Amino acid sequence: MSVPPGRTLDVRANFEDAYRDLPPEAARLLRLLGMLPGEDVGPRAAAALADLPRDEARRLLGTLAARGLLAEEDGGRFTLPGALRDHARELAEREDPEEVREAALRRVLDHYLAGEGAVGAEGLALLERERWTEAADALEDGLRRAEREGDPREILVARHHLGRALTETGALDRALELLAPLPDGFAALPEPDRYNRGRSLISLGQAYLRMRRPVTAINFFGQALEIMRAEEAVEQQGDAFVHIADAARLRGDAAAEGAALDRAVALYASVPSPKADAAAGRRAALAP
Repeated sequence: MSVPPGRTLDVRANFEDAYRDLPPEAARLLRLLGMLPGEDVGPRAAAALADLPRDEARRLLGTLAARGLLAEEDGGRFTLPGALRDHARELAEREDPEEVREAALRRVLDHYLAGEGAVGAEGLALLERERWTEAADALEDGLRRAEREGDPREILVARHHLGRALTETGALDRALELLAPLPDGFAALPEPDRYNRGRSLISLGQAYLRMRRPVTAINFFGQALEIMRAEEAVEQQGDAFVHIADAARLRGDAAAEGAALDRAVALYASVPSPKADAAAGRRAALAP
């Protein structure tokens, strides 16, 4: 069962079957890799994430690649494509206590901040920790590097991450400049990247929400939802409905907000995802 970069397993069941056949230490590493904010990882970062010797981390990465759960790239790096990363994160949230996941993220963030990863990885780690301004600075450097190297998909991904960070800092004009071309850009790649097209549509919607343009935002969230259904990315479908609820709230439409949250809660519970409790609490706080 081979998984080329940027592709997903045909169905979630195939992923679950492959996961159940893994040795325990490889299964643990796969779950933790799902917590990473980026798609690719090297042995040093994997060792920090899982608190393992580097040689052991490299061996386990090879095991996962041999089972078709990672794609090995040039330079000894490994890619966990978007939808597979989502499945792995769902497993981590289901099987690993929150303190274990937090400790893993702290270790890999320390690793990146110590200068032992790519600038882009540092920026993604900062983005994951919601350190928006620092993330934007690091991701600007990551975008410049991606543009120098010239890989079209990596340039689009770098623009997406930077656009997300800038949205959170309030630099909305620059964020939209980066985000607006991305859905068409991901669709136009030699191997169209539907998953990241969907993610960029969600990010565009979030930027328009920050601009208090909920109708435009809902349009982007709806497009993203269709893609995430096709990609079987359940948690991302739930996220889209939460954002639709945000837009409904901005419009003062409590009924639409409640209906969107109902859908989000059901999707999160089906994974299951720890986001279910927050969505359910928000739904309960609305008037019937």
